[in-house]
Amino acid sequence: MSNQQFPPRGQGYPQQHPQGQQPFGAAQGHQQPPPGQQQFQGHQQHFQGQQAYGQQGYGYGAAPAQPAVAAPAAQYAPMPQSQFMPVHPPAPVRRRRIAAEVVLLSLGTLALLVVVALFALSFGGGSTFQAFVLALIPLLIVGSAVLLVDRWEPEPRLLLIVAFVWGGGVAVFMSSLLNSVVGPALADALGTGLEPDAASAILGAPVVEEFWKGLGLLLIFLLRRRQFNGPVDGIVYASVIAAAFAFVENIQYFAVYEETVTGTFIIRGLVSPFGHLIYTSCMGLALGLASRSRNRAAWLWMMPLGYLAAALLHGLWNGLATFLGGGIGALVILVVFVNWLPLAVWAFIVFWLRRKEIEVLRSRLSDYVPSGWIAPHEVDMLSSLRARKQARDWASRGGPAGAKAMKEFQRAAVALAYARQDLYTGHTGIRARQDELVLLEDVGRSRAQFRAAVGA
Repeated sequence: MSNQQFPPRGQGYPQQHPQGQQPFGAAQGHQQPPPGQQQFQGHQQHFQGQQAYGQQGYGYGAAPAQPAVAAPAAQYAPMPQSQFMPVHPPAPVRRRRIAAEVVLLSLGTLALLVVVALFALSFGGGSTFQAFVLALIPLLIVGSAVLLVDRWEPEPRLLLIVAFVWGGGVAVFMSSLLNSVVGPALADALGTGLEPDAASAILGAPVVEEFWKGLGLLLIFLLRRRQFNGPVDGIVYASVIAAAFAFVENIQYFAVYEETVTGTFIIRGLVSPFGHLIYTSCMGLALGLASRSRNRAAWLWMMPLGYLAAALLHGLWNGLATFLGGGIGALVILVVFVNWLPLAVWAFIVFWLRRKEIEVLRSRLSDYVPSGWIAPHEVDMLSSLRARKQARDWASRGGPAGAKAMKEFQRAAVALAYARQDLYTGHTGIRARQDELVLLEDVGRSRAQFRAAVGA
């Protein structure tokens, strides 16, 4: 982009920038690659070997001597000093295989339809519909929190839908079959002397429900490793599965306890809607950390640890709810110490992980600054949700085409950072290198497109 003046405040990309940053597109001393440098051409091999990895850490520590990246072609380079150069024809669109999603989606949808049909037969259509409407309220509360967490690097919508129908369909259906079987069996094996109903709630539900929720999460991790590249991703997928499970379970509770639905709704829907999210997030966090480990088999012991934590928290809630009674004092103890306190810990962990994700993004995008694919001010822009929105507003001066191209640029750049991160952890190997090549092409092409749209 040229060094032209940006539009007045409120009409595009903003004039004020924190910490002395320059506007997106303004010259900051970044130089285009010399004309003689090698250009990026499709899927040409740009890597020159791989040396030993550096220090092991959370996933953003030093890792010297990673594969080199050639400089971009002039029309794909950031911060042009002259007029816009014509855009090359788009590269062929990659067709991502979705066979796994189709299978899981089919299983989940079928199970969900069976569960809804059973509810309608058991409780009647009117009661089921009323319970459905009430259950939407806690779902919206929990869903809003999940979407807020997912804003940083939005997960593929199809995978989120798969997670939802698995949690609300397969996990609910299988749990309804096994809770009353596993609970008493465990009570007898452990010699607890619990009544069947108490055993189902305290032992059966935590063990069975968290197993089936966790199985869906593990399938996403194993089958779609490229879309599961950090603890935040793990928490998002786990939270969607848990939100769907709680949604369908609430329909059942609100229909069963129709005569006292007001109190049940207040306790389950308003006071403690995040219970299942907290439990299942333990497994999401464990698998997310495993995705950043340099040991590819880390999930084999981290997932069981997450499952154990989820089952213990779930069992603690059900156990206290069973033995404390129905008094106000018991309810306060239950909600405050077994729901709200873990929720506060969950929120703190998510906030801390988001800060770490910013460090990962900045570090990996900075790898592309020396070669000219990414400019320093673009690293700053991409590392802030607010700055990303400001950049989209600025690009919208070029109409829908400019806004769309900027959105694609941001999506591709963020994905590029995580593909680069996969090279550091060594999890996806050749696939990460292939992703890097394609994403570099996407970054350069979309940048050229929004430059053309705004006439920069």
